Amino acid sequence: MKPVKVPALELFLHEMIPLAKAMGVGVELSDERALVLTAPKEQNKNSLNTAFGGSLVSLATLAGYGVVWELMRNEKSADKPVWHIVVKESRAAYRRPVLGDLRAICERPAQAAIAEFKEALARYGKAKLKLKASVVEDGAVAVDVTAAFVVTR
Repeated sequence: MKPVKVPALELFLHEMIPLAKAMGVGVELSDERALVLTAPKEQNKNSLNTAFGGSLVSLATLAGYGVVWELMRNEKSADKPVWHIVVKESRAAYRRPVLGDLRAICERPAQAAIAEFKEALARYGKAKLKLKASVVEDGAVAVDVTAAFVVTR
């Protein structure tokens, strides 16, 4: 059997954010365009046998958090400080129930937004990045989450 490489982000989430492990969060895709996280419905269902709303917003928030985490992890600096990432504010819009497994997509910000973010971080030691993540099922958006993440030393 060939060993499966677990993404660093998935290991980090399971170790540092216990809810992610309890939800069964996994990294489906992480490329230059987006980060996609998944979680099984069985561990995240409600009394109606649909995905629990708290799990939906949590998965979308974790997708945004993951985008910021990967951005900070990839910083190339010899004197790399330790960064702290927190959610400053978020808003969720529930559009339809999720009947199957959960899948959240967070598109990576434009290069201009990343440059502005990194400039503020270098100048002030603190910066905010606003991201949008969506929980999607069968090509339809079920939940939209807009969140502002703040990074500090």
